[in-house]
Amino acid sequence: MGKQAMTNNTLSPLGNKPGKNSKLSLAGVSVLALLLAGCTVDMQPISSAEHGQRVKEDLAELFTQQEPLGAALTLEEAIARALKYNLDNRLKLMESALTARQLTVANLEMLPSLAASGGYEGRNVPGASSSRSTLTGQQSLETSTSQDRDRRVFDLGVTWNVLDFGLSYVRAKQAADRALIIEERRRKVVHNIIQDVRSAYWFALSAQKLLAKLDPMVQRVGTALANARTIEERRLQPPLEALTYRRGLLDQLRQVQSLRRDLVVAKSQLAALMGLRPGQDFRLAEDPSLYQEPELKLQLADIERLALTYRPELAEESYQTRIGANDVRAAMLSMLPGITFDTGFNFDSNSYAQNQSWYDYSAKVTGNLIGMLVTAPARIRAAEAAQEVARTRRLALSMAVLTQAQVSWLAYNQARGEFRTAEELYQVEVAILQQNRAASQTGRSNELEQIAAEMSGLLAELRRDLSAAEMNNALGRVFVTAGADPLPNKVTSYEIKALAAEIKQNMAGWFDGSTLPDAKAAQQQTGQQAAPQPAAKVGRSDDDIERASLPLASAASVKN
Repeated sequence: MGKQAMTNNTLSPLGNKPGKNSKLSLAGVSVLALLLAGCTVDMQPISSAEHGQRVKEDLAELFTQQEPLGAALTLEEAIARALKYNLDNRLKLMESALTARQLTVANLEMLPSLAASGGYEGRNVPGASSSRSTLTGQQSLETSTSQDRDRRVFDLGVTWNVLDFGLSYVRAKQAADRALIIEERRRKVVHNIIQDVRSAYWFALSAQKLLAKLDPMVQRVGTALANARTIEERRLQPPLEALTYRRGLLDQLRQVQSLRRDLVVAKSQLAALMGLRPGQDFRLAEDPSLYQEPELKLQLADIERLALTYRPELAEESYQTRIGANDVRAAMLSMLPGITFDTGFNFDSNSYAQNQSWYDYSAKVTGNLIGMLVTAPARIRAAEAAQEVARTRRLALSMAVLTQAQVSWLAYNQARGEFRTAEELYQVEVAILQQNRAASQTGRSNELEQIAAEMSGLLAELRRDLSAAEMNNALGRVFVTAGADPLPNKVTSYEIKALAAEIKQNMAGWFDGSTLPDAKAAQQQTGQQAAPQPAAKVGRSDDDIERASLPLASAASVKN
């Protein structure tokens, strides 16, 4: 009794010695606190040196891998540079390559599951056990073991679910359609880039030509203003006449400065579209075709037909409709029970086992009754509703495309009329300027009249150039509305000169329709609506992704 009391007095309520237990607990808490303190993360702002290194690397990647500029840049070369070096286009190309990789992953998900495991298992004491009779409650066998303390195990199993395979197949088809949608969005980006480059190029070309004339005009007006101030200070003319003369000069200077402000940034905008370093100087080639009215053999009905067949937006909606149809199929498949097949090879080094290696196999049918009876019908109705929304959206977009075709056609014809008027007005201003120069030589006109006549001539020339640019831009919008691509599906090289030659040849064929896709002929041959054709193959190899800076949708088909 005393021994038992002593034992109770020296043990904690848990049966352990309190002193030793307290020391162990304190040590454990200390170690845990040190571990937690070592796992904390502090804020570490990026240093100035790291920012500087990043800027250096970005600038090197942005501008050092570009081909050098030639003596004079043509429109086709500007478009080629924009398609090859424009970052928006390169981003879309990388997104296209990414979706191609995702499609590959979706295809691989249709494969059966193959799992392998192996290792070593052991225990410090034998895994012994005995049996007890359920009738008498007495032990019926001696304690024994049928398993080694240390053994090696390995298994290799294959699992294939028929329902999962069907759903994976449907999802892979949807992934393929999404990859095609990315291609169509990239085509849209290319069309927008071309139109922006075309507009900026003609405006920059006009600026390059007119700035050479505006700068001497600014100097001349400045000299005339200085003389006018001197005349006003010396009272060589009546005050009202001197002030009126100076007001006229200031008004001319204001027009020149406003005109110069709009022109001086034109080349910078074009350089940004081409991916050139800001401030880099370059010259544009004179193009006499700017002032020639293009001859377009296509009619409005041809433009509308091509637009409805090959516009990227409508092609995207067609793929969205197919994705919606596959959503309905996936919802229907989810109502079916799943059939699973399992088989595998197993190995166990247990020396007590009669067979240390064996195969097993099984087949199971499983199904979620709630999902099949309640959830799946609701998903089917939702997928069908989404499919109908996509169809209605495509119809609305078709109407918008038809309207755009009509508007672009009318704008092109309107721009042609405005160019004729601007051209005739320019010729009239040139004739007036010649008359003023003749009058100035005979002393019948003052300097203000001469400056005003020259300024009017410059403004008329600018309006003529801008009208010509707008006429060509309006024609470009007609082709963009028709869904025309700047390059064929295959090119022989992706160097700037070669790309420019391909672009020039392809764009020349736009006017007679020789390089435009003929959807009507395709319908007559197949007897059905021609499906939108992607500008490139969806699947891409590693080499294609490395060439992701190519300026065309058919990067996978470019020959080295």
